[in-house]
Amino acid sequence: MKICSIVGIRKSGKTTVVTELTKELKKRGYRVGTVKTVFCPNFSLDEEGSNTDRHKKAGADIIGVRGKREMSLIYPYGMDDNVFFPMFDVDILLAEGDYEAGVPRIVCAHRREDAEERMNPYTFLISGRIGESEERFGEIPAVNILREANKAADLIEELPDVQFPVQILKTPDAVSTFCQCGCHKTEAKCRTKNQETKKRMTVNATKLQSEGKMHIFLTGEKQVGKSTILNRVFEKMAVRPTGYQTFPLFINSQRKGNYLHGLNGIPPYENDSPISIRVEERKSVPLTETFETLGVKILEEALESDAWMLADEVGKLERDANEFQKAFFRCLDEKPVVLGVLQKTDMPFVKAIIEREDVSVLEVTVENREAVFRKILNILQSKD
Repeated sequence: MKICSIVGIRKSGKTTVVTELTKELKKRGYRVGTVKTVFCPNFSLDEEGSNTDRHKKAGADIIGVRGKREMSLIYPYGMDDNVFFPMFDVDILLAEGDYEAGVPRIVCAHRREDAEERMNPYTFLISGRIGESEERFGEIPAVNILREANKAADLIEELPDVQFPVQILKTPDAVSTFCQCGCHKTEAKCRTKNQETKKRMTVNATKLQSEGKMHIFLTGEKQVGKSTILNRVFEKMAVRPTGYQTFPLFINSQRKGNYLHGLNGIPPYENDSPISIRVEERKSVPLTETFETLGVKILEEALESDAWMLADEVGKLERDANEFQKAFFRCLDEKPVVLGVLQKTDMPFVKAIIEREDVSVLEVTVENREAVFRKILNILQSKD
């Protein structure tokens, strides 16, 4: 199978490129598949409360929708391109908006700078709006897809078949912080926020004290000691926190995922529920329902208490847990102190936490973890 990604800024002609190529390649006798990547973190194929949505919330692994004229399969979790793409039984797959797959790429744009920002070593063609101009990009050809779809199709025919696994690339910041549901209007603002976020990663303790920022989150590489620092802080301050921790889930001495543990106010028979299940060596499936039930209950219990809150940890698994996210932000709005751990991820939920004015983030390394522990103590003791 040949795979080609088509990327570009909004309204740059991506969908037109996909449709024109699909028509041309079908004329040539190929089986063509298409994929549309949607950046909106709230996007769902299903409607809240529908029968199939109820199937999903009951825990179904795959949900089928079968009609007389169309049918569909819904997987209630995201999946890597190396898992998703091989499901397509086609000759050529056109992936609109996919920045992550290390496959041949067509770049669409209005302006040269927008094109150059999205070009990479996999880029073999420039098209879309800019293909109608006289712009040149060295040895990479530019085509007007409405008049020269045959030329683009010729180039795709020359592409080698993809060998899995393909390299998974990092999505550029310019495209990972907005979507097609209206957020694109704040693209420039998002870029500015990203720059400001990076500056805030190094925290000035004096400024924290003067501004009263008491929500502190730690980030850093795995197993560097973030949770240990927070446990030491609570012990030193003689504080019993509310909130939650996440722990590895073991079955027959093998790690099979993670579970959520509420720190107080949760009956034992409701506590300690799985939040992820490992399905491959390096792949886990989130159990969103746990966050939406046990997780929300834990946060509601935290809101009823004046105690400081622990959130260990926050990251990718909560991406579709909308009610949990709402309750978490209520805790940040109302709790006097929240201490937590943030995974290193570009997930919108984590970014929204980092960007809050009342949140400060400290990066932990092996070299600075003792200094981070002392800094947090100084900040909290000055408040106390």
